[in-house]
Amino acid sequence: MPQQSLPAGIKVIFVDWHGVLTGDPFWVSILQNPWHPLHQQLTNAAETLFTQKKDMVRDWMRGNLTANQIVATLKVTPSLEFPPDYLIRKLVEDCQLMQINGPLNQFLQEARKAGIMIVLATDNMDCFHEAIQRARQQTPISTQQKLCETTSFVTAAQLFDDILCSSEQRVLKRENPQRFFSDWLNRHSFDFSDALLLDDLEINCNAFRSSGGTAIQITLEALESTPAVVALEFMT
Repeated sequence: MPQQSLPAGIKVIFVDWHGVLTGDPFWVSILQNPWHPLHQQLTNAAETLFTQKKDMVRDWMRGNLTANQIVATLKVTPSLEFPPDYLIRKLVEDCQLMQINGPLNQFLQEARKAGIMIVLATDNMDCFHEAIQRARQQTPISTQQKLCETTSFVTAAQLFDDILCSSEQRVLKRENPQRFFSDWLNRHSFDFSDALLLDDLEINCNAFRSSGGTAIQITLEALESTPAVVALEFMT
């Protein structure tokens, strides 16, 4: 994506999570640790879930299924050294280990300083919503502002003025952008024309544009290979 200017009149930026701010998975402490006793079992189960049971995953993101119900389908059998709710707890706790793209986080901070609201708009699960709300109540270890390759989950959580998560909205962004975004926009006396969506999926961008908003398709891979893509200039 080439460097470009923010459209004039933007009052809120809706930013996606997975594929834009981070690429880290759930259960990161297990899936990315080959020495963990549950690594192989959970790796196989997670791959099956996210590649072969996409309808179930979408129902999870819509809030029609809970994390408990999903974990019950995985058929992962932890040994007695692990508590019964171990995989459920790690779903939430491991979100704290996700690393956020630093340059994009910096850009969003600058946008916020310029008076633009920043709202996380994510097709995501109940466990993620719980984790991000917990993180917003915490204080980052350091508040020093500097440009780094990655930013911690807790630090990034402080950036958002609000959270829109599909498991709470009970709909995915692409399915009904009016239902997903309109209540929030109306509460702040905004319209879609006041809003910009940063999302990695073209289908989400097109749905947002069809409702009158501006959308930029942006991927984590592009951000990491060309950090300058987040050097968007403000039109004031």
